[in-house]
Amino acid sequence: MPGEKPWLSSLTFVGFLVNSAIAKGHGDAISFDEIYGNLESGTLLQFLEQKIPGEFDFSLMPPGSEQCIAVNHVLHDASAGFQGRERRKSGVETSGLHLLVAFILEAIQRRDWVLENRA
Repeated sequence: MPGEKPWLSSLTFVGFLVNSAIAKGHGDAISFDEIYGNLESGTLLQFLEQKIPGEFDFSLMPPGSEQCIAVNHVLHDASAGFQGRERRKSGVETSGLHLLVAFILEAIQRRDWVLENRA
C-alpha cells in the first residue's frame, strides 16, 4: 500500500476541512509534534477528528481504508525535510494545522496523487 497515491480530491478535501478549522479559530489547537507524530503512526485523520470534535468528518476515509492510508502516506512523505525548518520552508512558525496545509500543498505540487477513477 505505501506505493499507492490518494485521489487529488481526497487531498483537497482534507485541505478544505483543515482550512475551515483554521478559519473557525482552531489554528493553534494542534502542535507541530502532534502532526509529525500522527503522520508517523498513520493516524492523522483519526487524530484530527478526536482533537477538534465536530470540525472534521472523514467518514468517507475511515481508518484502514485505501484513501486514508494513501493520504497519510503522501503527507508523511511531503513532510520530509520540513522538520526543524518549518519557518524557512513554509513560513509557518507554530500552528500544526497551518503546517498541515503546507504539507498538502507540497504533496499536490509534487504530483503525489492520482485522479479518481469515475468509471
